[in-house]
Amino acid sequence: MTPEISRNYMFYFSAREIWENLIETYSMKEDSAACYDIESKIFNSRQGTLSVTEYYGTLNGLWIELDQYQGMKMCKANSIAYTRLIERGRIFKFFHGLNFEYNPIQVQILGKEQLPSLSKKPDDQSCLTKETPTQDLQW
Repeated sequence: MTPEISRNYMFYFSAREIWENLIETYSMKEDSAACYDIESKIFNSRQGTLSVTEYYGTLNGLWIELDQYQGMKMCKANSIAYTRLIERGRIFKFFHGLNFEYNPIQVQILGKEQLPSLSKKPDDQSCLTKETPTQDLQW
């Protein structure tokens, strides 16, 4: 940290206060052009010739990048609800870009009472599996 910048932080009482202020001052979370670019890439993503795993990896990388710009402070209960809402939208986007041969599996998954997480493997072994040469879609 340069001396000019450090002078602004000399009188904070804790390292946490310093970090919170640094994040607020220097973070990239307000970069609307970057967010738009990432959202456009997400919107235009399709599985095409990629395996399901590769397609998910592409989307997940974009979502992680987008999350860096969208820091929000909220209580734990609201945070959990917001995270579920974001995850639901990501499942819909993932399904939207899948090749048509996965439509029957999508219908089965969307018919469940609770949607599975994209990032966690289900605990039960009754995963829905699409028999394909790559056999890479399991829920």
